[in-house]
Parts: sequence; structure tokens; C-alpha cells
Amino acid sequence: MRKKLTTLVCTMFICINVFPQMNSTNRIYEVWDDQPAPNRGKQYSLIQAGGYPADPDWEAHSYPIGNGYMGANIFGRTDVERIQITEKTLANEGLYKLGGLTNFGEIYMEFNHSNPGNYKRTLNLNEAILHVDYEHNGVQYSREYLANYPENIIAIRLTSNQKEKISFTLRVEIPYLRSANESNTKFGTTRAENNLLTFSGKIKHFSLNYEGQIKVINEGGKLIAEDDNGAQIKVENANAVVLLIATGTNYKLSDKIFLQDIDSLKLDSKVFPGEEVSKRIQHAAEQGYNGLKKSHLQDYQNIFSRVKLELCSNVPDQPTKTLISNYMQNPRNVYLEELMFHYGRYLLIASSRKGTLPCGLQGVWSQYYVTPWTGGYWHNINVQMNYWGAFSANMREVFAPYLEYYQAYLPKANTLASKYIEANNPQALANDGNNGWTIGTGATAYKIGGPGGHSGPGTGGFTTKLMWDYFEFTQDTSFLSEIGYPALLGMSKFLSKTLLPDENGKLLVDHSASPEQSHNGKNPQTKGSTFDQGF
Repeated sequence: MRKKLTTLVCTMFICINVFPQMNSTNRIYEVWDDQPAPNRGKQYSLIQAGGYPADPDWEAHSYPIGNGYMGANIFGRTDVERIQITEKTLANEGLYKLGGLTNFGEIYMEFNHSNPGNYKRTLNLNEAILHVDYEHNGVQYSREYLANYPENIIAIRLTSNQKEKISFTLRVEIPYLRSANESNTKFGTTRAENNLLTFSGKIKHFSLNYEGQIKVINEGGKLIAEDDNGAQIKVENANAVVLLIATGTNYKLSDKIFLQDIDSLKLDSKVFPGEEVSKRIQHAAEQGYNGLKKSHLQDYQNIFSRVKLELCSNVPDQPTKTLISNYMQNPRNVYLEELMFHYGRYLLIASSRKGTLPCGLQGVWSQYYVTPWTGGYWHNINVQMNYWGAFSANMREVFAPYLEYYQAYLPKANTLASKYIEANNPQALANDGNNGWTIGTGATAYKIGGPGGHSGPGTGGFTTKLMWDYFEFTQDTSFLSEIGYPALLGMSKFLSKTLLPDENGKLLVDHSASPEQSHNGKNPQTKGSTFDQGF
């Protein structure tokens, strides 16, 4: 009885305190640690869901920031800081020949500050700003990291409480330049000139050109650019330093990407992103760090501050790793659940914004050469799981990337529907060629497929439900007229043509397959599985 009463009270409390509002909770939510993240390197022998190499420290200890376009995993180290950069459109052949996310770049700052005192590494969820603070030889050092969406820039500011104390060497590495697999081979070079580090190159498989730039803006001290033993910039005796990071490729979301069957022709090899990246860097430099921080906070907090959720009366003053350890021993301490709710909202805002690609299996973060499951969009549950929070947590804007992605792949999805019906129920083919649309489980920024052995036609119906969820939440009749209803109608047309009568005259989806169900390692084909029939 006590357990039931507690559950009822908690449910009432949540219902009262989760609501749309423009005033943020008074609580400051932080994911934090009193130690830098370890960085013991990659493990090429450890394969995860087809992806490699694994990097357990990156996965378990680095803190992520992102602006939808790109993400950074930050280690907060004081000897050699590591900032791993991901850009959503950078892909090699990946798994299953679908194209897959791959590591864009590794940035290092060599401080050589050993045995720091009063160390704290903090990811502030209310602001989407990461802080690193510590003492070394009597000097207090601070760093701020943010990923600005309006300007598509990552900005870092380094300060100290004494003048002329900031010195470090900045360098960048392009990972995975050597490969036995020609389809995944990456070519690239780095160069340093004045206050700019540039790293650029090509991935042959999709004729993909990429470029990243890091601009160093120092207050006091001096900069020394070196190219002799690898591109690097030395900062000596500065009062403060700002780093601006921008990335880009020649990828542009359009229906042509999905309709083009020849991989090497999906992108225009004559288009290079360098000029656009340079303009972004210059515009960010003109605004200055304070301007970038201001626009970042205005943009991010407009979304994050709409929901208030409080499950307990106090906030424990403990590192997040301690909260997790304690929760495993005593799950009644529910602050961790409250924190993780807000952390989930933070991650979705950081990895899905209008004009960017959707949130994938790994959001916008991957250090991998070949990312597990391609890091793509899997339509038998994962896409849906990513975006359920967009509606229930009052963040309609973060669903925009999937709508843009859907509109780009729709012409291909129409042709896939006709091919599927022609192969499985040709007598149902429409005379006007309009057989609706469909999509299978696996999809990426470069390819989509139709229903297959892993999942049946229900993947499309499950995906279309997101469109209805969006309308139910927003009551946007323009969206319903232009996108939502046509999507529902097209999927209804397709699914009606997947039905065939069985021996008892019942209409069942045939062929049908229930996701994740297997027999002796193979997905069994059946008729009328709940997954397919339900849609």
C-alpha cells in the first residue's frame, strides 16, 4: 500500500510540475566530475555492433556538446586536452554499404599541467556550457566550451586569474588516414598559417570534400605558427585566448542524394566547403566570444527552459559518477532520474536543429572509423525513440530536421513502394503509378532502403505516426495539410497493398517480419506480425 501511495503521489507531482513555461527552474543541473576524463586510447580489437575501433574513455568519461551540425566530446584534461569533433555529413562507406558517420578530427591542446588542484569539470545543462576549472602552481585556470547553433561554431575561451599565464600548443589530427578498404580511405592534410589551423581533404567513396578550421584569438602574448613537424600553433604568455572551430563538407540534403544510385556521383566533387567555413569563422570572430555566448544562451534556453521537473527536495552535492554508484545501491534516491530527464532534453537539443540532419543512433557524436550500425536512422524503433521527447518535453523545433530529411527522401520512398508492391503483390499496383511510399529499417544521410528481412512494412507506418504525434502536439493545420496528411495518405495506400488473403480469407500483411526477432540468427518471415498488422 505504501508503495502504491508513493507512486500515486510521485505521478501527481510530475503532472503538476511538467508543463510549458518560459521561466526556467531555479535549479542548476550539472553533470560534473572532480577528475579529468582518462584518455587511454582506442582499442582496435574491440568491435561494437560492427563498429571500430572502440574508445571506452571517450564513451564513458568525455562530455558532449553540440549544435545539431557538429558535436564535440571534451575530456577536460590538464596535461593534453583532447577535443574530438564529429560532423554529421562526414561519411565513408560504413556498414552495409549505406554510408556511415566517421570521426571528423581530433584537436589537442598541450598544457603540461600535471597534478592539478581543486579540479572540477562541469557540463551545465541549463546553459549548455562546459567548464573546466583547476589550480596549477598557484594559478587558477578556467575554460568554457560552447556549441553555438545560430552561427554553427564551437567556441572555447581560456582564462586565468593572473596575467600572461596562458601558454599551450594547439594541434589537430585527421584520424584514420590509412585504410586497407579503399571505400573507407580518407585523404587529408593539415596546415598552420598565422592564427589559423586548417585541416581538409576527401573521402573517395561519396566524392566527399571536407574542411575544418580553428582560429586562435589571443589577448596579449604571442602566437607562433609552425608547419615543419606537423601543423601547430604555439600560444605563449597570453592573458586570455578564444578558439573558434568550424567544419563543413560538400554535402547538401536533397532528393538527388537518395535517387542517385552511383555512390561516387551522390555529391558534386567540384564543390569545396572551404570558402563557406572561412566566412563562418570570420563572422564569429567579429561577434567576439561574448556575442557568441549571448546568442547561444538566447537560442538554447528558449527551448530548454520550457519544462520544469522536480522529483526531490534537494540537489546532492556529489559528482555524477557518485550519484550513479549510489543509485545502484539505493534507487529511491530519485535526483539522478530528474537529472537524466534534463540531460536527455539537453542531448536532443544538441543533436537535432532545423537545417541539420536528424539525430542519429549516436546523436551527433562519433569517434569511430566505422560507426556502430552506421550511426544512422533506424526506423523500426530508434528514430521514434529519439524523437518521442520532442513532443512530450515541449521541443517541437527539434523534430524539424527529420521532417526535412523525410521530404528529401520521399521521392525515393515512392519508387521503393512501387518496387515492393510489384515484387510482392503486383495485382495491386496502381494504374497511375501512385503506390504510396515506404521505408525500411536502415537509413543514413546518403541512402534509404525498403522493407526487408529485418523488419516488415510496418517500419513506414511506425515512422508516419511521428507525423501525427507532431500534429497532435502542435495542432498546426498548415503542417497537417502540407506534410502530415499527405504522409498518412501515402503510407495508407502502400500498407493497403501489402495485405493478402490467407486460407481463411483474412487480410494479412505478407511478407511480414517482426523487428529483432530471430531464429538461429535469421529473421523469420511470417504473415501478419503485430508490428506490421498494427499499422
